[in-house]
Amino acid sequence: MKTDLRVIKSRAAIENAFINLVEIKGFQNVTITEIADYAMVNRNTIYLNYGSKEDILEAILKSSVEKHFGAFSSDIIKNIGVNRRKIEKFYRNLFKVVDENIELYRIILTDQSSSGYIQSRFNALRKSFEEIVKPNNENKIKISFLASGIAGILGNYVKLAIGTAEENIKILTDLTVSNLRHISYSK
Repeated sequence: MKTDLRVIKSRAAIENAFINLVEIKGFQNVTITEIADYAMVNRNTIYLNYGSKEDILEAILKSSVEKHFGAFSSDIIKNIGVNRRKIEKFYRNLFKVVDENIELYRIILTDQSSSGYIQSRFNALRKSFEEIVKPNNENKIKISFLASGIAGILGNYVKLAIGTAEENIKILTDLTVSNLRHISYSK
């Protein structure tokens, strides 16, 4: 089904307005009315296409992720396994996603009102890992450690500009390979 060009243009205007306003005012201080005014669309257009500013954020980040990963699911993680080259490629794509919207991620990570959004994304990543391992307490602890490490390294890269993408990709690849080798997988 082909999407109407007007819908595509409206969505692009709304998403661009959202990003610009969040950069200027912070996530919490942006209203739907301001986004509509900035995008030169009716408020109802935003509610029809998204529903809330959290939904706009979700759409922006989802399209960025899909651009580099396709539909992200636990199947991606299953296909990677403990293959060092595939794990490194996964992190390269992840850093492309982050770098593409780094200012938006920086705002989201530093804005207290949107911090729950990022936590929910990492909970989803943790759940994806848990779906492919034997669900025992030892594995859950290891997966939690790995997910926290990924979150910490990415958070420091985005918020504090610690290390280059290449340095962080190497650290994350080593951390992941090391941890996945010691996890019992489901059959």
